[in-house]
Amino acid sequence: MRAALVPWPHAVALDDTTTTLLDPAHVAIEAETPLTDARTWLADELTRLTATRANGEGAGGGAPLRVVLRIGSAPDDVPVVGGIGPGEVAADERHTVTIVPGEVTIIGPSPQAVLRGAATLVQLAESAAGRLPVGRIADGPALAWRGLMLDVVRHPFGVEEIRRVIDLLTRYKLNVLHLHLTDSDGWRLQSASRPGLDATSPGDLITRPDLDALTAYAEARGVTILPEVDLPGHSLAAVRAYPQLTDGGAAARLGYVDPAAPESEAFIEETVTEFAHASTGRFVHVGGDEPVGMPAAAYTRAVTSAVRAAHDAGRRVVAWQEAVRADALAPGDVVQLWIGAETSIDADAKKAGLPEYAHPFIDRMVELFALAPSDGPAAAAAGLPVLLSSSDVLYLDRPYAEPAEDAEGEARRARAGFRDYPPKTLREMFDWTPESLVAGLDVVIAGVEAAIWSETITDFDDLAFLLLPRLPAAAERAWTRERTGWEDHRARLAPHAETWRTTGWGAAFRPAATR
Repeated sequence: MRAALVPWPHAVALDDTTTTLLDPAHVAIEAETPLTDARTWLADELTRLTATRANGEGAGGGAPLRVVLRIGSAPDDVPVVGGIGPGEVAADERHTVTIVPGEVTIIGPSPQAVLRGAATLVQLAESAAGRLPVGRIADGPALAWRGLMLDVVRHPFGVEEIRRVIDLLTRYKLNVLHLHLTDSDGWRLQSASRPGLDATSPGDLITRPDLDALTAYAEARGVTILPEVDLPGHSLAAVRAYPQLTDGGAAARLGYVDPAAPESEAFIEETVTEFAHASTGRFVHVGGDEPVGMPAAAYTRAVTSAVRAAHDAGRRVVAWQEAVRADALAPGDVVQLWIGAETSIDADAKKAGLPEYAHPFIDRMVELFALAPSDGPAAAAAGLPVLLSSSDVLYLDRPYAEPAEDAEGEARRARAGFRDYPPKTLREMFDWTPESLVAGLDVVIAGVEAAIWSETITDFDDLAFLLLPRLPAAAERAWTRERTGWEDHRARLAPHAETWRTTGWGAAFRPAATR
């Protein structure tokens, strides 16, 4: 049986017949100055393991295991990463983990590389039962962008909860946390330029000091935070706070910022600039999705203003795929493809549950989705890289198809998950590759980003239930070049459930046993 490592590394040569003693309470970590964050993270993780083994399961006694963290050359047997990274400078995350009796050495050309190796060591330690197999692991990611989009508007996750999400990303070698901070339900990031927005948030505001602290916490764990201001659609909260952003007609009813309204251009420029300055990475996300009922010319004008403001603030742009229709994105910007090939709207069924005055809204949605198949080719023709977030396999608010193992899980399965998406099995959510999502397109894949929308989430346990065990599958598809199989992945991931239980993720979905 292969080691319980997720994502699976590029090259693994471990000998279970020869082992070295591991007791998390008896480890001496040596690290160079640039690796202080990696050392601190590893020490904290080993302390956690010590606490969970306080019942005497540790190996105990003997000389401390020496762990050496060092900046050095990338392994020659691991290919250079593909895609586009989130930072100003692309980090080389290739590394080696070498285990010999009494010593573990982790070497990589960047702090991020060494941190990824440390994450591998922690996973080995969790399943080691007091002994580490000796050998060598050479590893590095297939794609430079490996992320999760977290909707913090429809459910207002707190700062400490977001920290726990960052910890989960670090564990599975994901390096982007995309925070969806504005929507029709509220404007979650405190605004200096438009204080009237602050009253729209359904929960506590995330202040700029909060975001700065989260950014520092994430960066110490190899994660870049990407803030998103979603314009011009999904803006009902902004329109209610500032009615002068519309003409009082369709834009006010449908909740989009009308660029023809007197204050709209200034509003777009000010808020996008604010979000751009809040980003310490290379990018800011300007939204652009689902501009329902918005005339094409108005949409183009609004997106052009948002993109220009981001560029003027020194940031490149990520935007949802509809933005490519505005022809406003420039080289260096990224198109986020989210509308899966299986996505469709049953207009008649939707209208049956709505009053007649809402039927035109459904018609406009159908029109928007009908244009989706042309977005990928348009991005390719413009030379724009694409970030893969297909709703078919990467929207983690999709309901589970398998029954849960107990009544509590079944009750949550009936409630948590967006019902517009047909349920899928865990295997179906694993059975894809990045290349399969853009088959037939000559396009640069920037990376992979899973998404979790919060319409059906009521608490953190709901988040855990929807994310796990599906997020590690997305992480493996973004990291691992080898086309790993479902049964192999499932076997390696199964032991991780104990760590989820002891780190606040115990509400993860557990499928009923199959015969």
